Amino acid sequence: MPSEAMPSDAGVRALLGIPYGLAPVGERRFRAPVAASPPDWSLPYDHFGPAPVQAADGPFSGAVPGMAVGAVDEDCLTLNVWTPAEPEEALPVLVWIHGGAFVVGGTAAPTYNGARLAAEQHVVVVTVNYRVGAFGFLDLRSVSGGETADTNCGLRDQRLALQWVHEHIAEVGGDPGSVTVFGESGGAGSIMHLLTTPAIGGVIRSAIAQSPGIDFTQRADLAATVAQAVLRKAGVATVGELRDLTGDALLAVQLSVSQRLLFEVGTMVFHPVVDGTFVTDTPSIALAAGTAADIALVIGCTADEMRLFPDPRADDLDRDGLTAWTHAYVTTRLAAEPEPGAAARLVGEYLDAAAGTARSRGSDVWAAISADGIMRQPVLRVAETRPGPAPTFVYQLDWQARHPERDLGAFHAIDLPFVFDAFDVDGWGEFIGADGAARALGQIIRTAWAAFAATGDPSCVPLGTWPAYDAETRSTMVLDTTCRVEADPVRGERSRWHGLWDPACRPAGVPL
Repeated sequence: MPSEAMPSDAGVRALLGIPYGLAPVGERRFRAPVAASPPDWSLPYDHFGPAPVQAADGPFSGAVPGMAVGAVDEDCLTLNVWTPAEPEEALPVLVWIHGGAFVVGGTAAPTYNGARLAAEQHVVVVTVNYRVGAFGFLDLRSVSGGETADTNCGLRDQRLALQWVHEHIAEVGGDPGSVTVFGESGGAGSIMHLLTTPAIGGVIRSAIAQSPGIDFTQRADLAATVAQAVLRKAGVATVGELRDLTGDALLAVQLSVSQRLLFEVGTMVFHPVVDGTFVTDTPSIALAAGTAADIALVIGCTADEMRLFPDPRADDLDRDGLTAWTHAYVTTRLAAEPEPGAAARLVGEYLDAAAGTARSRGSDVWAAISADGIMRQPVLRVAETRPGPAPTFVYQLDWQARHPERDLGAFHAIDLPFVFDAFDVDGWGEFIGADGAARALGQIIRTAWAAFAATGDPSCVPLGTWPAYDAETRSTMVLDTTCRVEADPVRGERSRWHGLWDPACRPAGVPL
């Protein structure tokens, strides 16, 4: 058992900065991670390991409170464990994969402290660092020396961390047979891609995907464009020479290439790619075909996902301009050719719905369209097409933030303080206007997540029965001041997209 000299919080032992992989540097840069030695429980494990290399002021940094990651380093493959002191039985395990658009984030972020979740729900909480940006998601197969590199290194890091949990969590009170991986945004998108990987059911029993970018999956030709741009910017010709760059130099190349390829590739230049071996297909296609059908899934989104990222350019667009944006989104992001007039019809319906409301500006309408296209519709497609035997449970978080200056609504990432009881962390409470009802909702959500980790069913006393989703009833748990089950609560939005989704399409690139 671990040393008694660990930091504790409310009867919870914290083991911080445990290496699960060797430093991915030198010849191991751009390669699948190599497992570290088993943990030495005589060590204190009393401080976080460094976060993965990332920009301190990137486009996704600072969008919400509590995301400061501290020191960064390529030697970042560590995880943290919070476990109730002296558990009398093996406890369910929740393994957190942080978000950050695949380019930022880290487990030292104050929001992700797992002590309160572990203490309140009597579960073991694990948080995982993994490589991001070019270090974790640069596909080098198309360039000289590409055979010496591996794809999806960041996902492979996560998979290795889950293997570590499977092998070692019993030593600190966890049940390796009751492991649930959970994450938000890019972390949830990672989880959806992990569900396509071979034998994932051997290390987890269930998964929770909060606001996942389900098919943020790079197309092979765009991945090649990115790789070639990286080598050109770095002034090198081979993968070997790219390995010789310092971490800071590679990060500078990453940032330059991301800016230059913004309109050609999209806002997220580095993200998972279908490689046919580790990621077998885009998640929506793989899951519809029965991959990971034995893994229970909770999946959902917030009501107003994209209000966190308003695009003021849209305020200058008329109906025709919004239609052009929407048509471009559908043809590039969904790789589908819409029915004639479908984009115009879609925009007209959103404009009609917004008319006379406080959210009728072009940026408001575009936020609603992109929230449905990027998040809500993909979530519903997975829920409707994923076969059993394991159930799928769908939720929508409707609780509206009361920011002092902005109408954020139920924005992307608002769920984070609810899940980790972090309303008093770095101004989260003030940022969203948290009150007693918000704190009560947070406890309900944490109870449901813990119940799901323990049983594979999020039904619990505060919520009552949470029915599994099916294509007939479309039962959805609406999480709000008053939680309730609704049948098809977004039928209007869902019907608007009829004719714009091709079930066989392979999404390409990233949203506008």
